[in-house]
Amino acid sequence: MDAPHFAEPLSRILAPDAAAVQPPLLARTPQVLHAAIASLALGGAERIVLDWAARTLARSTGGFAVRIAVLRDAVPECEVPSGVEVVRFHGEDLEARLKAFGACAAAENSPVVSCHLLTQQQRNALRAGGAAPVTVLHNASHGWIEPASSSGDGHYAIAVSRAAVAEYCGAGGSAPCKVVRHFPRKPAFRAGAREVWRERWAIPAGAWVIGMIGGVKPQKAYTRAMRILRAVLDRGDCTEGAYLTILGGPVGRDGRLAWEAVLAQARRLDVMEYVRMPGFVPDAAQCLCGFDLLLNTSRYEGLSIATLEALAAGLPVVASRVGGQGEVGAEGLSLLDFEAPDAQWAAALAAHGGNERFASPAWTGFPSERMWTLAHLARPFAPVGRRTLFVTANLNAGGAQRSLVNLALALDGKMDFEIAVTGNSTSSAFTEKLVAAGVRHFRTADSRDCLDHAEVLVARIAKDAPSCVCFWNVDAKLKLLVVKWLAHSAVKFIDVSPGDYLFEEMAATRDFQECIAYSETEYYARLDRLVHKYRARSSGALNRKVVVIHNGVPFLGTGVPVPGTPVRADAPKRAAKIAICGRIAPGKFLLEAIEAMERVWKHAPEAQLHILGNAEPRQRDYAMRVVAAAGPELARGSQSRVVFHGPAFDASEGLAQYDALLVLGRHQGCPNTVLEGLVAGVPVIANDSGGTRELVIHGKTGLLLGGMDPEAIAAAILRLIENPALARTLAMRGRVHVRKHFSMERMRDRYLRLFR
Repeated sequence: MDAPHFAEPLSRILAPDAAAVQPPLLARTPQVLHAAIASLALGGAERIVLDWAARTLARSTGGFAVRIAVLRDAVPECEVPSGVEVVRFHGEDLEARLKAFGACAAAENSPVVSCHLLTQQQRNALRAGGAAPVTVLHNASHGWIEPASSSGDGHYAIAVSRAAVAEYCGAGGSAPCKVVRHFPRKPAFRAGAREVWRERWAIPAGAWVIGMIGGVKPQKAYTRAMRILRAVLDRGDCTEGAYLTILGGPVGRDGRLAWEAVLAQARRLDVMEYVRMPGFVPDAAQCLCGFDLLLNTSRYEGLSIATLEALAAGLPVVASRVGGQGEVGAEGLSLLDFEAPDAQWAAALAAHGGNERFASPAWTGFPSERMWTLAHLARPFAPVGRRTLFVTANLNAGGAQRSLVNLALALDGKMDFEIAVTGNSTSSAFTEKLVAAGVRHFRTADSRDCLDHAEVLVARIAKDAPSCVCFWNVDAKLKLLVVKWLAHSAVKFIDVSPGDYLFEEMAATRDFQECIAYSETEYYARLDRLVHKYRARSSGALNRKVVVIHNGVPFLGTGVPVPGTPVRADAPKRAAKIAICGRIAPGKFLLEAIEAMERVWKHAPEAQLHILGNAEPRQRDYAMRVVAAAGPELARGSQSRVVFHGPAFDASEGLAQYDALLVLGRHQGCPNTVLEGLVAGVPVIANDSGGTRELVIHGKTGLLLGGMDPEAIAAAILRLIENPALARTLAMRGRVHVRKHFSMERMRDRYLRLFR
C-alpha cells in the first residue's frame, strides 16, 4: 500500500510524545551526604568511601554534595577527590568533634552518617549531636573492631557481603543489616604501562607476574603466598620464572612483624630472588596491567576490593574461598579452600598463566555508588497517621493507569493519599483528570533511570512518613530498590499487580537483584499485602498475603441500554459494527483481528471494524503494520470497513452504539475495557487471559476464546452478528454480572478496608 494512504490514520493514532501534559516534577533540594571514617589509609574501606564520593559529585543530576569526617591522619593516604569536603580531626578531641559533626548533619536535614571503621562510642557521639549513624562492616567477623552486639545501635547496619551479614546475625547483631557490594569500574591503562611496571619491578619480559594487593598484616597470609610461589617455581611451567609482587606496606600493630615474617619465609624457601615488595602504591589498580594474574590468600575477607578490581580489568584471580569471595561471579575467578595444599594452589595459578585475559563481568558497569547514596537517604522515620502513597509507572493510556485514576477519583475525600508517577507519560487525559479533581500527584524524575526515581521516592517517603506505599504497575527494579532501603521502617508495602505476570517480571530482574544484593524472595517476604486483580495461580507461599480486588467501573447515567431491551434492534438492517478499544500495541493482537475480519467479510461484507485507541511512539512500527494490514480497506475512502478513531479515553461513553466489543490481550489482569463494554450493554468477545474468564463467562456473559486464532475470532464475531437474540442475552447478563461484582463502589470499599 502506498504511503499516502497511511498518512491520515498514522497521524490520528500515533500519540504525540512531547506534547503530552506531564505531572508536576517534584523539586529536588540540594543535599549534603555525610560519612565518617577512621582514616584515609590505603585500604579497601577508604577506597569505597572515596569512590562513592567522587562518583556522586561527578553525576550532574544528583544534586548532592559530600562531607567526610576523617578521625585520624595516615601516611600514606588516599587522594581526596576534588570537590569532596573533608573535615579532619587529627585524632584530637574526637567525641566532641563527632558530636558537632552530627549536629551539623541534623541541622542540614541530612542526619544519616555512614560510619566506616568507627567504634560504638564514636557513633554515640554522632548520635548525641542529632545524627543517625549507620555502622558499616567492611570485613568478616575476625576483622571487626568490636563485637556484633556493639554494632546494632542504629536503625540499620550495612555489610559488604551476604557472608558478613550472616556472621553479624549469627553473632547477635540486632539491627537489620543490608548488603552493599561496591563494584569498581573497569580501569583504563596508559599505553605501554605494562612494560613500565615490569621494568620498575625488574622483572624479565617473558616471566609470569603473580600480583597481590593489600596491606601486609597477618590476615593476608603473605607467608602462605611464599610457599605457593615456591610450588609454582618447582613446577617449572614458565621458563623465564614466576615472580610475586606484593603492593602494600605494614598495617596495624602487627604489620611490621608480618612484614619481617614474609621476608624470613622468602629467605627460608629460597624465593627472595622472585619476590618484589615495593610497599604501598597509591591507586594500586593502575598496576594490574603489569600482572598476569592476581593471588589472594586471605584468611578472611568481607568482599575484597582488590579481587573485584582485578576481575573488572579482565585479570584472572585465584583466591581463598572465604567470606564474600565468590558471591560476585566472574569468568576468571578460581576459588580454593584456604587450607588446600600448596601444590593445588600452584596448579590453579599455572592454569591461568600466559597472559590470559577475560571479558569484564557485567557488574563492572553497575553504578554501585548509588546504593550508598540511597543508604544516606533512608533516614529513620515513624509513619504518621493514615496516609498512602501510590507509586505508578506513568499516566499513559493503559488499563492499569485507567484503573488507578478511576480509584483515585473514587477515593478522593475519603482517605489521605497522593500519587507518585515514575516516568513520562505519552498522553494528557489522565493527568488532566487528576488536576481537575484536585488529586495530589507528582513526577519523581525526568529520567528513565530507576535509580533516579528510587532516590526521590526513598527521600520523599522518609520525609513525609506515609503509613502505606502502594505500588501500582511499577518497574520491578524500582520496587526492589525502594523496599530494600525502607524494609527496616514501619511503613506497609502493598503491591497491586495483575497476577501471574508479576512473578515473570520480577524473575527477569535477577541479574539486577545480584547487583543490588536484594532478591525477589526478600521483596516478597517484606510485602505486607500482594493485591491480585484476579485469582492468580502462582502465588504459592505468598497466599497468606494475597488479596484479590477486582477492578470496578462507574455506571454511566445516560445513553446506556436497560438490560432486557435490544442492544441493537436494527442490527439486521444495517452494517454490523465491531469495536476494539485500547492501545495499538503487539500485545493487543490487532493484526490477528484484521485477519479475522477478512474471514467475516466473506459472510458479512458490510461489517465494519472500529479501532478506538492510539499507539505510543515506541510502537510506531507496529502501528504502521496495522495500518498496512487495513490498507486495502482504507483505499475505499468513506466506504472503508476499517475505521481508525485515534485516542479514545472516553470511549466507554459511546460503546453502546457497537454490536460487539472484541478484546484481545496477553497478561490481562481485570481488563477495564471488558468491564466498560459489559456495563455499556455490548456483547463482548475476549481471549482467556488472566482474569478475563472471571468477567466473560463463556456463553453466559460473553464469548471466551482459547487463543488468538483468526478463524476462531471470526467465528465468534459471526455468531453474534447472525444471532441478535444471543447478542442481546449475553449483553444483558454481562451488565448484570458487572453491576453485581465489579462496581466502582465495591472496588473503592475494598481498597479503603485494605489501607485502613
